[in-house]
Amino acid sequence: MEDTHFYIDYAPYEEVRKVLSCLTPETAMTATEVFDALESQHDPVKSQRTEILRRLSDLGLARYAKQGSRVTFSITPLGAKVREIDAFDPEVYPDVMHFLHFSSYDGSREARKYLWSYRRCSQSAWREGRLLPLKEIAAQIQSQMNEEFPYLDYTAQIGARFDNTAAGRWAQWVGALRPPPFTEKARTLHKRTVLRHELALLALDDTYRSRGYRYGDPVILDDALLDEAANVFFLDPVCCRQLIDLAARVTTAIALRDTLAGTSVALLAPYGIDRM
Repeated sequence: MEDTHFYIDYAPYEEVRKVLSCLTPETAMTATEVFDALESQHDPVKSQRTEILRRLSDLGLARYAKQGSRVTFSITPLGAKVREIDAFDPEVYPDVMHFLHFSSYDGSREARKYLWSYRRCSQSAWREGRLLPLKEIAAQIQSQMNEEFPYLDYTAQIGARFDNTAAGRWAQWVGALRPPPFTEKARTLHKRTVLRHELALLALDDTYRSRGYRYGDPVILDDALLDEAANVFFLDPVCCRQLIDLAARVTTAIALRDTLAGTSVALLAPYGIDRM
């Protein structure tokens, strides 16, 4: 059955972070058990809502299991890797969580449509060069929903919908990036400068997948490709190119080559969070 949930549910950044810290691979816990454990650690979440755990499941960080009426969650290997990043490399953790939201929609019928919405909101902000009023963002997403999924029933009371509240939840997640690409007071997009070449590799992997390229194929690193890769993390394109150059020097993940048509880049194999 096709997912029609475009709405970005309540799952704030810090509360998702707390719940991820509580999960274990050994013991599957119900939502009540997770929230009780956080209470006992004197680190409760503000709202004990199952959407927080569902978000972790949708991102591949938690394993969802149902036995009769009992629904449990446990951490996945990817979730353990992300939690490890949070513990030992917390500066890049917000980027990792943003990347999972931005890149996880795979176009299948069952894929969660709100991850499509998150990506489209990010692309809109990049294209506009500023944070539009939330109602305008919502209107853009609603228009794109109709264009890309015209066969869905948008009159149903339950299902396909998107509004300014959902847009605001996207903006809150993007606002967790450091440095942030924009704030509510400074709504102009401030393209980010960072030092982590891993982000450029993740962005290239997303670009390869979205364009249908095969790993190992060299592609010209022109302005259009660089712009698309920079959009993933709201990077300054100059910074993004410098990070690609750095990655080519310090890793074996990519290869750069000068050609008559310009510099080509080849991402030699999939590059995901597990390789960071």
